Amino acid sequence: MKQIKTAIAIAIFSVIGFMQVNAADTTITNPSLPVELKYAGTFKNQPLIQLNFSGSKDENVFNIIITDEAGIVFYNADLKGETFSKQFLLNMEDLGDAILKFEITGKKSGKTVSYRVNRQVTEQMDVVRL
Repeated sequence: MKQIKTAIAIAIFSVIGFMQVNAADTTITNPSLPVELKYAGTFKNQPLIQLNFSGSKDENVFNIIITDEAGIVFYNADLKGETFSKQFLLNMEDLGDAILKFEITGKKSGKTVSYRVNRQVTEQMDVVRL
C-alpha cells in the first residue's frame, strides 16, 4: 500500500523549451552527457525539479530512471529529442524525507549521469551529482 501511495507521489510535467523560474540556482551540468538537473522552485508548495537536455542528432534518446534509497522505481522512460526539458513535481507529503536518485543514460553512447535529490530540514532541495 505504501509503495502504491509513494509511486503516485511524483507528478510529471513535460515542457517544450525552457521555463524561467525565480529560484536559487543549484544547477549541475555534466559535460560527458548533455544533461542538466536543477531545482526550479515550487508549484503549489511542492518542489519542482527540472531536467534540461541539450542533445544532438547523435545523442537524442535518453533513458530516465528515478528511484528511492530502497530501490523502488518511481519513473522509468525513454525520451527522444535534441533540446527539451522535463519537469518533475515532487509530492513531499507522500515522499517525506526520501532521497531520490535520478539516473540519465544516453541510449546511443551508453554514458550515464546520476543525481541525488534530497530535502534538507530547512525545506531546501539539494541536487548533487554522483
